[in-house]
Amino acid sequence: MIRRLPIPLGCLAALSVSAAWAQNGAFQTDEAGARARESAEAAKTAALVAADKQHPRVGGVWELDKPVQALMTTDGKLPPMTAAGKQLFNQRTAALRAKTSVDPLDVCLPAGTPRDMLSPEPFLIVQTPAKVTMFHQYHHLMRHVFLKGPLKLDDPDPWWQGHWSGYWDGDVLVIETGYFNGQEWLDGAGLPQSADARVTERFKLTAPDTLEDEITITDAKYYTKPWTARVSFRRLPESTLLLQEECGEKLLEFPLKPYAPGD
Repeated sequence: MIRRLPIPLGCLAALSVSAAWAQNGAFQTDEAGARARESAEAAKTAALVAADKQHPRVGGVWELDKPVQALMTTDGKLPPMTAAGKQLFNQRTAALRAKTSVDPLDVCLPAGTPRDMLSPEPFLIVQTPAKVTMFHQYHHLMRHVFLKGPLKLDDPDPWWQGHWSGYWDGDVLVIETGYFNGQEWLDGAGLPQSADARVTERFKLTAPDTLEDEITITDAKYYTKPWTARVSFRRLPESTLLLQEECGEKLLEFPLKPYAPGD
């Protein structure tokens, strides 16, 4: 028979103190690590805020300076298209003239990038140190552009609007967009845009109330070389409201009627 010897109370107390010290040491290590991470994050945030104060203020409500139906190069010409680009463009323009086809926007499909910038309706830019967000009245389109540098995605899902990333180049806000689904039109004339297209926009204040968007399209499937277009926007009063717009209503056979109790 095995006898169990009692453990002295003093030993139990010593064991408890040792365990408490061990746990306290681990806690102190975790706390120190957390404080270090918080300090590093605070320093990063402070640097972003300080840098943002040096950038031009592009935030506000903007509107296209003049209507843009067809996107042209900066010298006013059609972009240099490949054989595939010319064929698709000619098919679309012929179908539009014959009214055998419609612009995708007429059936409420998303505009894509950069076509969202060609809408005649106003849009709001919200500028923060880490992100620039664009809210369009047109179809309620939004762009959340994190200022993380050049566009880099490992395995992105293709989107109508594409994926964005931005950064400041001096006083110019650069936004790079890619990874489209390939169903967008660049403009209302039918210029094609493939899934592999890359769009680089350079936003710059050319006057206190004038914002220029220099758009460079790189799309080897439909264009023989990168080409650049330029559009500009005028600043609207801060009191300007973006109105509610429902594109889907125009797809109904009959307009919606107000609800009238008792009818």
